[in-house]
Amino acid sequence: MKRTTAAAVSLLASAAMISLAGCSGTATASAPGATAPRKRQPTPAERVTALLVTPGDLGSGYSVREFDPAEGKSVFAGSAREITGDGPCIPLAAMTHQLPLGRPQAYQSRVVETGEAPGTRIYVTLATYDQGMVVTAMDTLLADAVQGCSLGFTVKAHGTSELYYPFEPEDTPDVGDEALAYRGAVTEEGGGTRPVRTTVVRHGDTIAVCTAVGGARIASPGLLAPVMEAQDAKLP
Repeated sequence: MKRTTAAAVSLLASAAMISLAGCSGTATASAPGATAPRKRQPTPAERVTALLVTPGDLGSGYSVREFDPAEGKSVFAGSAREITGDGPCIPLAAMTHQLPLGRPQAYQSRVVETGEAPGTRIYVTLATYDQGMVVTAMDTLLADAVQGCSLGFTVKAHGTSELYYPFEPEDTPDVGDEALAYRGAVTEEGGGTRPVRTTVVRHGDTIAVCTAVGGARIASPGLLAPVMEAQDAKLP
């Protein structure tokens, strides 16, 4: 993808005063090469916030709120480093808990709900990366996990284990520079089994992960499409 950066530079012209007959004048000039002050660039966190999907992007029937990792219950893991188990599979578990792939510059998550799928929550996690790191996250971490963990795996964090059942690949949406989609289910120790459907899209140096969890309509293949398309449309 081409990304064009525009820089506006204005030069101040020198003005010389012309001496008149019988009078003397003093010429004034601005320093050559003076430039206008540069506009402050947004931080990675500010950029991610501005790019995240909003209710206005989705239209009627959807609600969007900030993701609260606690939500009144214990947090499985606050980062991927807290998750143990089969190493290549940890990125898949991390994404299920709205944690980013690899080491982004910044990331944030939103919770999307729609009346058309009661009981289902759709989590959108957006992360932006340094040059080169986004390829490592998408093409190495995620690719290795999908290839080596599709038959299921178990991970643990803070004394609680999760069992991930075999998952199946799905057709990827026609968005972004590259995309991957799959569905499966996960059982947390002492809890019930939750169906999970995930779509991951890379757009330049940004990765968007869209995960639907639970609910009677989780089996619908088109459940994530409107949300992912709205999110992708905001990415440069």
